[in-house]
Amino acid sequence: MSQTSKLSPYRWIIEVLLLLLLTAQSFAWLAPAPILQEIRNGLGISLSSAGLIISIIALCIGIFSLLGALVAERIGALRALIIGMWLMALGQIASGYAPNFAALLACRVLEGVGYGLVIAPPGTLTMQWFGEGEWPYINMVNFAFGYVGLTAVFRATPALFAAVGSWRMTLLWYGVGSAGVAVLWTIFGREHRGETAVAAPGALDAPAERGNALMEVAKMRNVLLVAAGLFGGMWVFQIYTAFLPEFFRTYRGMSMTEASLMTQVLPFTGLFAALGGGIGTGMSGLRKPFTWPVAFATLVGCAGALTLPDPMWIRLSLVLVGIGSAGSLAAITTLLMELPGMNPTRVGAALGFVWAIGYFGAFISPFLGGALAAHIGLRTVMLGFLIFQFLPIVTMYFLPETGPGRTRYAIAAASAAP
Repeated sequence: MSQTSKLSPYRWIIEVLLLLLLTAQSFAWLAPAPILQEIRNGLGISLSSAGLIISIIALCIGIFSLLGALVAERIGALRALIIGMWLMALGQIASGYAPNFAALLACRVLEGVGYGLVIAPPGTLTMQWFGEGEWPYINMVNFAFGYVGLTAVFRATPALFAAVGSWRMTLLWYGVGSAGVAVLWTIFGREHRGETAVAAPGALDAPAERGNALMEVAKMRNVLLVAAGLFGGMWVFQIYTAFLPEFFRTYRGMSMTEASLMTQVLPFTGLFAALGGGIGTGMSGLRKPFTWPVAFATLVGCAGALTLPDPMWIRLSLVLVGIGSAGSLAAITTLLMELPGMNPTRVGAALGFVWAIGYFGAFISPFLGGALAAHIGLRTVMLGFLIFQFLPIVTMYFLPETGPGRTRYAIAAASAAP
């Protein structure tokens, strides 16, 4: 009997729930970005404080994605995910009633705690429910839907703001949507621990000892390389997604709607880049060509978005940023799943660890950038921070090739050698 015939059809219900989760995460994270100026005016806060509203989520993710990996080991991936989803939704809903900056920041912390708890479980559930040959494509679709959410944030938020007339009600309604996703996970979510759950090639037969998986993956050289790359990539991605609308409104004289529509080119392109990267890594059986070369596109695109005056060239630059930020995600996640010694528990821990490091970069970037912008200007800060984009380019160059196409690749290289 083939591997596919042994897999439960219920895995597609789980996949639909994962897509809803990933879309809701995008709204929780960046919903304030298109209306940042309105939040600043309403609360009377500086650009640095406004940056903290967004970056505090990343700090909480950095801390609690590590905790989430440990929690998932003890209570199961599904329970950790449901708890995190409800915390995220409650934080968003409470944001609609925040009377001042401190209260709004506290609500965002609650969102960030929930967001962090749901970082690790999707990787574990993917390995539990899906076959090894399906991993690149499931990872592809999952990351693509994250960019669906990001695109929707920049397209829908100005319209929702105009309809409800308040930034507080805008955040509240996003929270209601997240609560709906939490209800669906509570009712339909399942873990799969049967014999059809597939382990990575080279994985140990015995499950990881409880509480040790995080320590084990944190010592792996390749996991550390991925973590360092995500730190630099998320540093750049976060400051650009957080402040590009503000940059376009301040330096290019665009309206809220114009700035949001311009910025949405980035995540909209990321949607197709995630799909293309996943299909490419799945069909070729290779992972590395979709890692460090793709990261170089972000470097070029970010520089162009800030320096080129023509709107068409700005859009083309944002296309490059979208390709660079999303085209490698399926390959990186699949590569982690295929590392020797990996199983669902270790993959959840590894994803929690690498994204924790990545989101620490995402926390520092807007907060520090907003503070520096008050002295040297936002444009200078955003250009200067591009130095961090060299981290994913360099570190991911040293990752191994783990895909099934590596053998064909090695044979071809050897035959071409003199």
